[in-house]
Amino acid sequence: MIRPAGISKRIVDPLNSVAWFAMDGLWLTQLAWPAYAATALTLVTGAILLFLDRKRGNRLKDDLALNAWMWMNAMWVISDLGEMPRMRYAAMGIGVLGAILLANAVMPTNGPRGVVRRLKKMRATGR
Repeated sequence: MIRPAGISKRIVDPLNSVAWFAMDGLWLTQLAWPAYAATALTLVTGAILLFLDRKRGNRLKDDLALNAWMWMNAMWVISDLGEMPRMRYAAMGIGVLGAILLANAVMPTNGPRGVVRRLKKMRATGR
């Protein structure tokens, strides 16, 4: 599948970081509607990162954990700025999910089977 030229990780990743920083900064200054816009941009660019890394194993695990963190942060922003204290419970639930995804992302995945497969591939290709 061919992606549009403007959608590359080199562009989306920094845009996501800037949007996330803006979301938190606008939240800190209590500017609700600009913070909501930055929150939406953060979540959209985070989803695009998932799409861009959907077949890259470990990188996808990292992006899933990062997206859970973004969603937790977004729910917390909405809870605080929108004066919806119950939304904070959703943020906590997503935080627990994020912790599980983060633990999964940092677990070593190159067990003996992964090494053996890699060695077999190298022997078959002559490398």
